[in-house]
Amino acid sequence: MTGYCNIPGARLYFKKIGKGPPIIFIHGFCLDHRMWENQLNFFSDSFTSLAVDLRGYGNSSYPTDKIYSHYEDINALLDILQINQAAILVGLSMGAGVVADYALAYPQKTKAAVFVDGVIDGYVFKDFNLSYIYKLGKDEGVLAANKMWLNHPLFGPARKNPATATLLAKMLMSYSGWHWINKNPVKGLHPPALEQVQNLVVPTLIITGQYDAPDFQDIAQILHSKINHSSKKEIAGAGHMCNMEKPAVFNQILKEFLTKS
Repeated sequence: MTGYCNIPGARLYFKKIGKGPPIIFIHGFCLDHRMWENQLNFFSDSFTSLAVDLRGYGNSSYPTDKIYSHYEDINALLDILQINQAAILVGLSMGAGVVADYALAYPQKTKAAVFVDGVIDGYVFKDFNLSYIYKLGKDEGVLAANKMWLNHPLFGPARKNPATATLLAKMLMSYSGWHWINKNPVKGLHPPALEQVQNLVVPTLIITGQYDAPDFQDIAQILHSKINHSSKKEIAGAGHMCNMEKPAVFNQILKEFLTKS
């Protein structure tokens, strides 16, 4: 099932398949629900598998000038879809930050949290910097910015896998570019999630690709050290897009975690 859901201030696109406990997949920056296609199919045997395009991405509507929160959007979406069971939330990169915010804001609605090569609000990047791509987007247009982002070293390991490279290019080159050229009024928690994650009470899994950039490896280690009951797994031979680069390994790690949770 695919469709649109009208929530306060936005129209979100989603794909939902399967029956059982809900598992929600949240994409990374400039990506969309398609990055989780393998996981949606794999986990639909035992779960209600849902992937959503966040506000401003994929088929969902753009932000306006009004302040909003991705985690509140997710909460509104689940309420409207009448997903009343506590959900397992899985997020990659930017999506992991949404998972953190949601799990902290709605612990009673969260069964488990899974951070994949995550970005968490409150972390100050040491090396990773996209300011030059934002500038390119404003100066030369979104197509130029999308091309530069696709060719970023972060996606180097993913570009070596033909199937992964093809889907990644489809997503990034079809991205609207809204965020390159607009000020995004999105907000997270206060204080930011990284200062609160030690309060997470749900089972937590942290996954990284072996070849992901140092900042993302650093975030994973900080999360693991702060969340007492967390487990951390590294996927050999994978980079930032580890769920797409090594789907069978990723799915098995996640399946084993969910079996124990």
